[in-house]
Amino acid sequence: MAEKKYRQEIKRLLPPAQRLLLEQRIRAVMPPDIHSGSDGSYTIRSIYFDTITDRAYAEKEAGISEREKIRLRFYNCQDDLIKLERKEKRGNLIYKASMTVSKETADAMMQCDFSSLPDYRNPLSDSIYAMALSECLRPVVVVDYVRKAYTFPLGHTRITFDSALLSGSPEIPIWTPEGGSDVLGEDTILEIKFNQYLPEHISRLLNSVSAQRMALSKYVLCRNNLLWKQGSFLGGRLLHL
Repeated sequence: MAEKKYRQEIKRLLPPAQRLLLEQRIRAVMPPDIHSGSDGSYTIRSIYFDTITDRAYAEKEAGISEREKIRLRFYNCQDDLIKLERKEKRGNLIYKASMTVSKETADAMMQCDFSSLPDYRNPLSDSIYAMALSECLRPVVVVDYVRKAYTFPLGHTRITFDSALLSGSPEIPIWTPEGGSDVLGEDTILEIKFNQYLPEHISRLLNSVSAQRMALSKYVLCRNNLLWKQGSFLGGRLLHL
């Protein structure tokens, strides 16, 4: 089995003025991601799954360093590329395992039917299937946002600006652009990913704005928003009803 190659991940929350200034500077030295649309952006919809005990949610809220999240992800509300992913976290280090699945598999997973996963004969789908059986995975929140991404080859550096963050119930029709509930207003989540080191000229640009590093989780932000709307969130604790 190949050794997992973890990457560094840093997140910051940017108000509109800082986002505008920093993106102008980043755009001057980093090309946009090849998947960007005509306006330089694309939309992402992620459906997060959690166990019957909400293990991923509880571990993040408790500040546990080593944890994982399971999600389905697709782009621009299209079903031609659907990814099943497990994102592992160790402090500021991340590792993402990803594979493509069919629309039929994704639809079944939304109904808590994971029976097609063993057919893929993939270590990732096998491990998620085992988790589904042992810990009762189920979809818990839909996360939508608009991403602008920039890349640089040294350090496999990737800078993303994620805005218009929305949370929605997993009961919505996931293949239509039905809007969710606004989570961050006009603020933007800046994500900085790289391998062993961040190129110095990019580091200087990132340090030219005063936004502090933050432990931001789109899953927890959107889950909290949804739980608050449902009346299942009180004092930072998830109430199992």
